[in-house]
Amino acid sequence: MVALALPTASAAAAEQENCYDSSAYFGCEDVTGAIDGDHVDLTGTGKTPGRGHGGPSSSSPSTPPQPADCLPCPRDTYTISAPVTIADIAAFRPAPGRQLMEPDGWTIAGRETNFYAIVGIQIVNGQLLGQSADVRFTPISYHWAYGDGQAATKSTKGGTWASQRVAEFDPTPTSHVYETLGDYTITLSITFRAEYRYAGGAWIPVIGTLTLRANDLQIRVGSAKTVLVDHDCIQNPGGPGC
Repeated sequence: MVALALPTASAAAAEQENCYDSSAYFGCEDVTGAIDGDHVDLTGTGKTPGRGHGGPSSSSPSTPPQPADCLPCPRDTYTISAPVTIADIAAFRPAPGRQLMEPDGWTIAGRETNFYAIVGIQIVNGQLLGQSADVRFTPISYHWAYGDGQAATKSTKGGTWASQRVAEFDPTPTSHVYETLGDYTITLSITFRAEYRYAGGAWIPVIGTLTLRANDLQIRVGSAKTVLVDHDCIQNPGGPGC
């Protein structure tokens, strides 16, 4: 629940009842945010001139000056105090990311298969608690389920063998070894932390995390037999192992 505390107009209106009424308070916000314990304070301070002598109210900086006996918008502060949680940013969603593997679609039992994710930091624009805002999503963990009853959560998204400067079938931080021949489906869930900001201000953490599922992969695990031959299979297609 969001609690909204507004200044009372009675005292000021009593002194200047001909200048403005409580409707002039709105449109005066300058919203900033700060972390306070386990919640976030969003604070708005009055800035815009109010209504003078029954004239129309306006938040435009081009509004003509009010008569000298009229005050600008009250300088009271009105504060929204609420934890900003994952539920509050339901309208903001990052792209879920993709997973890839080496070799592509097949592997050899007993050898390392390299899995990795394609994902990065994303900034999504929209509205939060009635204000224009940006939400930044940063991937922080990667949960692979390999389809053979084994699973692992990693803090790195991994990369290709080439990008890690290792040979094919060498172990990587995100690789996996299949022991049994067969066909398997690999799933990947990526967890993001989130931060938000108003009008280009400081980033403020959102309470909780968001987990999205990437694409599934299908893999066939086979066996391989190594034999020594005089020539390779191009030179001698009928040779052993060709």
